[in-house]
Amino acid sequence: MKTATVREAQHHFSKLLKELEHGEEIVITRRGVSVGKLVPMEAEENPFTRRVDWSESIRRRNEVLGDLPQLQRNIVLEMREEERY
Repeated sequence: MKTATVREAQHHFSKLLKELEHGEEIVITRRGVSVGKLVPMEAEENPFTRRVDWSESIRRRNEVLGDLPQLQRNIVLEMREEERY
């Protein structure tokens, strides 16, 4: 288990997050006294490690757009992608 001072946590937060992602627990201290603990999330709770099954979404998209001619279908898909970003 790693320890970090409050100041270190403020200045190197992204580094601490990377260590959390690798399963490391971090105790935050102030003047040598423990004040908090950072623990990694369980894999099933962490949205960044969860795998997404896109097959249902793609199937529904193809169902909805299936009747459109290919050119119109591509235009609709491009417009959706532009809105997304």
